[in-house]
Amino acid sequence: MATQIFRRPRITLVILILVSISLISVSYKKTPPFITGARGYVRDIVTPIRQGATALVTPIYNTIIGAFDYSSLKATNQKLVNEIAVIRNQRVVDAGAARSLAQLSKQLKIPYVGNIPSTPAQVISVTPTNLQMSVEIDKGTSDGVAIGNPVVSNLGLVGRIIQVSPSSSTVLLLNDPNFSVGVRFGSASQLGLVVGQGGGQKLSVQLVDPGTVLPVGTFMYTSGLSGEIFPAGIPVGSVYKAFTPPGGLQEHVELTPLASLSNLNYVSVLHWLPGVKLP
Repeated sequence: MATQIFRRPRITLVILILVSISLISVSYKKTPPFITGARGYVRDIVTPIRQGATALVTPIYNTIIGAFDYSSLKATNQKLVNEIAVIRNQRVVDAGAARSLAQLSKQLKIPYVGNIPSTPAQVISVTPTNLQMSVEIDKGTSDGVAIGNPVVSNLGLVGRIIQVSPSSSTVLLLNDPNFSVGVRFGSASQLGLVVGQGGGQKLSVQLVDPGTVLPVGTFMYTSGLSGEIFPAGIPVGSVYKAFTPPGGLQEHVELTPLASLSNLNYVSVLHWLPGVKLP
């Protein structure tokens, strides 16, 4: 019966542990020689078992500690990612503010405006429809804006004011089919009439004599003739295409607007009306 018990590894291990505890207890008393020998024998048996247990437990311990370390590292990394995102967003905001400031500064230094008083304004909404190409700006009658005032960018003519309120205004854009403006071009200051053709279309220049030489890139400016609703010298556009149609009574001329009508941010309202003398 005893032989069968000792053949069972678990029971053998338990008995060895109990024996070792007994031998340890005895070690605090007088140790007979046979006990010393038995204790050494038990040590030889138990030591490999203890080492095996340590080898088994250590990886588990390391795994548990590593899991906590990984969670901590992951949290730290996420914090760094969030901080980097904040810094990047701030850089984007700063860059946007710098661009806006640069655009606004250009509106304050438009060379072709001369001594005409002007008010910078920001485009707050775009309302292009099949019936009207227009934008809303954040300046109105409280800023001296009036119906008929020309609206320009640092590049050229944008449109004119067609509706006002105390704090905002509607600008009819240069490319609207109901928009027209007299222009001059060439060294001989020839005249023409620019008419809008709708969104995404080139401007049409009418009343140009057939056979008129108009190289691509030729600039056209507001004529400023008596009774004209725009002052003279505002850049309008550059020639995109010009040719004489067979049997045509006038030159076919297409003009590219100089102002970026589809990407307006800041503009200037010119406090100018036909027949009104400047202060």
